[in-house]
Amino acid sequence: MGCSARQLEAFPGANEPSKILAPGTCLEAPTCVGTNPGNVSYVPFPDFGTGGSYAATEGDSYCHSLQASLEKHYANGLAFLGTYTWSHCRSDSGDLLNGGSIGYRAPYVPGFGIQGDYGDCDFDIRSVFHFSGGYDLPIGKGKTYFSGVAGAANQLVSGWSTQWIATIEGGQPMTIGCPAGSPAGVGCDANTVGSLNRHGSGAPDHFLNPLAFSQPCIAGAAGCTGLQALGGPNSQVTGPGIGRLDFSLFKNFQLSERYRMEFRSEFFNVLNHPTFNAPGFGGNGVVAIGGSTDFTNSNFGKIGSTRFPFNDPRQIQFALKLYF
Repeated sequence: MGCSARQLEAFPGANEPSKILAPGTCLEAPTCVGTNPGNVSYVPFPDFGTGGSYAATEGDSYCHSLQASLEKHYANGLAFLGTYTWSHCRSDSGDLLNGGSIGYRAPYVPGFGIQGDYGDCDFDIRSVFHFSGGYDLPIGKGKTYFSGVAGAANQLVSGWSTQWIATIEGGQPMTIGCPAGSPAGVGCDANTVGSLNRHGSGAPDHFLNPLAFSQPCIAGAAGCTGLQALGGPNSQVTGPGIGRLDFSLFKNFQLSERYRMEFRSEFFNVLNHPTFNAPGFGGNGVVAIGGSTDFTNSNFGKIGSTRFPFNDPRQIQFALKLYF
């Protein structure tokens, strides 16, 4: 399946420079006395502030996906459903409905614009796999094992069933910026180094590899020409994925023809596996906790929080229900 969209709403910012300038260059002539000998304005409206937000319908996107599912029911009480989705979305417009936005580096620099920040969508998840099912255990009266039991023994061994839901999802894209040296009034993204693995040895302390990123050349320095100072493509690496298993065990007691009792035991995140936030992200817009996205910082790639803090620990609950 494929889809594309044109003229999406984007917020490129306003009154920003259209040139690549050395860091610290004064942009607005009225405020440049003593720091800009030529008293030059590098923004179109020097009497107004830079970087204001306005909407423009100039964004584009595309997505491709593949969905597959397998469902099977067996006569012995076993049933399962497996689904897999592969998808890829790229855009230069943020997901406005979910608070996403692209920090455009140089929306008014010729040859770059918002199209220079065309990359993986902020909600892009490449692979999603779900596997669920249930099994009526083949023990007890009329079943494969202990089929001849009766009375109290039948109440003990009969009526057991189990259900499960397993979720495995890939991570969402991350953009690693420049630690320093951004051109005046515009942004900068880190370059990637050759074929080095951009992920580190593992979460939570070494999720990203600092050696895989480098600082672009500094605008105004010898040999730094064209768009080099803006860095490489965005969305250079993916954040942590999701891995979770929920499991339940039920026991039915047939008390009489009319009355039935069910004992339920449910284990959420039974493997007690945390779902990590991206490094340098605290969740719900909170400032970075314990980590950094500055690859020159000793805390680069460290993860300081989980995505679902109230649901991450293993949770166990029991219930007893009477049906009549």
